[in-house]
Amino acid sequence: MAATIIYLVISALVSLIFIVLGIKQFRSEVPVSLNTGEAPPREDELTDMSEWNHKHGRNLIIYGCVLFVTMSVFLYFLLKFDNTEFQVVVFFIVIFAELAWLQIQHARLKKKLIKKHSI
Repeated sequence: MAATIIYLVISALVSLIFIVLGIKQFRSEVPVSLNTGEAPPREDELTDMSEWNHKHGRNLIIYGCVLFVTMSVFLYFLLKFDNTEFQVVVFFIVIFAELAWLQIQHARLKKKLIKKHSI
């Protein structure tokens, strides 16, 4: 029981990092980035900076919530069923799918909100 509680607390803390980061990005007055190592666009490069920040913040809040649910469901199935190897593989596939969703959303926002420079 103690291991379950520790796992859920750690899961909640990890998820909370993304939720707090999302709230910070949602309220930001300057353009934000997705923490992928790329520099955020400048204000003059965006068609709507507010929408850029709000959507990035919203995506991180959603990711944090879904991450906690995923980790909780994984724990439930881990405790109830056998075949741990299969469950771990499915867990990693789901986690990578969530990260892919986050990256796809970022790419859509870049395509939609970053101005095209004509030469």
